[in-house]
Amino acid sequence: MKKIIFVFLFIISCSQIENDSSQLIEEQLSKVIPIELNIDSIKESQLPNFYEVILSDGSFFYVEKGGQYLVLGDIFKIKNEELVNLSREKNYSKAKDMLQKIDEKSLIKFSPKEIKYKVYVFTDVDCGFCRKFHNQISSYLDQGIQVNYLAFPRSGTDSDTYKKMTIAWCSPNRQEVLTGLKKDKDFEQIDCEDNPIKTHFELAKSIDIQGTPTIISQSGFTIPGYIEAKELIEYLK
Repeated sequence: MKKIIFVFLFIISCSQIENDSSQLIEEQLSKVIPIELNIDSIKESQLPNFYEVILSDGSFFYVEKGGQYLVLGDIFKIKNEELVNLSREKNYSKAKDMLQKIDEKSLIKFSPKEIKYKVYVFTDVDCGFCRKFHNQISSYLDQGIQVNYLAFPRSGTDSDTYKKMTIAWCSPNRQEVLTGLKKDKDFEQIDCEDNPIKTHFELAKSIDIQGTPTIISQSGFTIPGYIEAKELIEYLK
């Protein structure tokens, strides 16, 4: 009986320590994080004596249990004579979770005859490197890569770029119009009830995408910027 009570008290004590650490960290962070951000979660990390903190904008970092030290950046673990980037794995997980929220019908797809790989590309029709990527779309298809476009007007959802991209995503000929817009062709302005661009924009922001093109593999591996097909395939293998 005494043993059971001791175990019970030990569990309570451990829980109290964990709760105290989380509360202390929250109190410390409330003094330094921007007022517009909230703390979404505080939980133990793989790094001993450090907690992982996730903010409302999707950013994350590690805080020592005493609330005195904050680590912002990549954390590596030495495993089997290799360095494992724990922070990158976390980002992969975030991107992969984001992909699960995408409505497949909202994508503008360019598919090869045989699909070997799939990538999800946040694009902007007025972005120079997005245009360069799309001008070479056949080279990606030749490698068996299906390109799934999502809209990310960098200047925001009240911009002229947003209006242009609305034409493509609301058109019955999405591929043709998207290609035309990236070549500065003019089209009649249209809109539609199921316009997904604002949803795409929020999905991009949820994983802190800043620019275009941003390429994401099915595993969540993210490449911020333009990359040629031969290089991209090496990351996907």
